[in-house]
Amino acid sequence: MIGAAADGSFAMPLSRNLLQRASETPSPQRDPYMMMHVPDAWRLRRASLIVAAIVATLAIVAVAWRPANRTISATRPRVPHASPVLPVAPRPIPEPMKVAALTPDQARASNAAVPLAPHRDVFATPFVYGGSGQDRAAARSCLAAAVYYEAGDDAVGEQAVAQVILNRLRHPAFPKTICGVVFQGSARDSGCQFTFSCDGSLARTPPAAAWARARAIADAALTGFVARGIGWATYYHADWVVPYWRDTLDKIAVVHGQIFYRWRGPWGRSAAFSGRALSPEWLDPKIAALADPAAAAEAAASDDDAGPARTSLSVAGVSRAALKGAIVRLKDDDAGQYVLQLAPNAPAGTFAVTAFTICADRPDCLILAWADERDVPRTLPVLPIAMRTMAFMYRKSSLLGDARPYWDCRRYPRSVRGQCLPGSAPLAVRAAAGSDRRDRR
Repeated sequence: MIGAAADGSFAMPLSRNLLQRASETPSPQRDPYMMMHVPDAWRLRRASLIVAAIVATLAIVAVAWRPANRTISATRPRVPHASPVLPVAPRPIPEPMKVAALTPDQARASNAAVPLAPHRDVFATPFVYGGSGQDRAAARSCLAAAVYYEAGDDAVGEQAVAQVILNRLRHPAFPKTICGVVFQGSARDSGCQFTFSCDGSLARTPPAAAWARARAIADAALTGFVARGIGWATYYHADWVVPYWRDTLDKIAVVHGQIFYRWRGPWGRSAAFSGRALSPEWLDPKIAALADPAAAAEAAASDDDAGPARTSLSVAGVSRAALKGAIVRLKDDDAGQYVLQLAPNAPAGTFAVTAFTICADRPDCLILAWADERDVPRTLPVLPIAMRTMAFMYRKSSLLGDARPYWDCRRYPRSVRGQCLPGSAPLAVRAAAGSDRRDRR
């Protein structure tokens, strides 16, 4: 029977058989309690062992995966992988006039031994000039002059040269006008980027038919024509010379005796060529005369613009007599720059004496002088195109520890080529200077 316990629960009277069964050793097969709990305990222990093994395995994997010497910070943000970017500062532009002392045959053999770079079959994107009509006319004239004088009356070669000029225009290391690219460095003693702009080539008038073809090629380049095989080349040279910069660039094409190169790395890839043409374009009157009589008249008119009245300026500490008849037309005392109009028929040696006097107490000084009043610039800084008619220059640099005078040797012959303004040395002097350099090497 079932009876109630004192606490209200029920208790079952124990019979003799029940007491005897309780005194016996329990057996899992006989005791329902043990049949229910013993397997569950075994499963629990087995699950615990499996979990412990998984945790240990994960710990070992984590330690093995962690890179050596890596510092992990909970507060350090994760930085996503960034794409390569161009250098902030432009690379120095190679000076084209510095070449190895080799004969033409030796140079051709050396150049032929340089293999073409892989992945060179990349096309430049079309370029369309978007400036005003006047700027476009100036850009076409500068581009036509460059392609004709650099490549001659050779359509394929002219197209290749035009492509290089447009590539430079769009690259961050070069000027952002067509004329600026073409005449870059034309007034520097280290040499011009395009040799025709400083070697006297402009004194030769091209045949009318050849000039018309050059203009047509320039027009096509400014309206989207892309020269095949040139890619993003920004440099080239004749195959009979070896510029010192040759082995720092990738050789990508050879066109009618000219070898074309592009920069290596990000500077030579498409992403670098994103620049746009700026205005205004500055047109050299000589090129304007070649291109269009109307443009020549306009250039001459702008050159003769009255502008501010021409005045004679003084230089502190320099007497009028010490100027040897020269007139100071422009000056920037803080920058140490002076523009002079030279005295008519003055001996060429007095130009240097005047410059020494003005720059005597100045650590950095620049004298720019013209013989014809009509050529003297009216504003500072002086544009490179205006320097083409310059008669004398004196530069003093505290950084270089150097001070040198330069003359237009076509008008004021000098026996030492190093004293000639770029492009003004007579051929005989150039040849002698080249021989001297080879002897020294």
